[in-house]
Amino acid sequence: MEKQSFINHVRMHPVYHYFAVPLSLALVPAAIVNIFFRFDLTSILLAISAVLLHLSIFLSRDYAKKNQDRIIRVELRLRYYLLTNKRLDEIENHFSTAQLLALRFCSDEELVEMIRNPATKSKTPAQIKQSIIQWHADWMRV
Repeated sequence: MEKQSFINHVRMHPVYHYFAVPLSLALVPAAIVNIFFRFDLTSILLAISAVLLHLSIFLSRDYAKKNQDRIIRVELRLRYYLLTNKRLDEIENHFSTAQLLALRFCSDEELVEMIRNPATKSKTPAQIKQSIIQWHADWMRV
């Protein structure tokens, strides 16, 4: 398996990103245009169905990502506690969720240092990821 890094950590799911989303998105304007050519109940229901299909595809991934974000926060709390014997709860309020999600890629050796470093709080998630020297891979991201 290839070693994960900042360059290759983004996960693309071909069926979702290259098939389901583009197709469902293309159906919406096609169904709306169909209303202008043939205004009837079937065309209206088709347009509503296309919008609902696109929303359900988008929301299914969004809900999965939000759930996974919660799990990652719990994993980060556990890792921090195991490394320092202190709770992360008091410190984590100084970070955005996106920053905490970026910190999950830190190795155990870097995690505590990065969290305690005041400069980390002002970095963007991309900057945090780029500053990681020893990458802790996450191959299971939704």
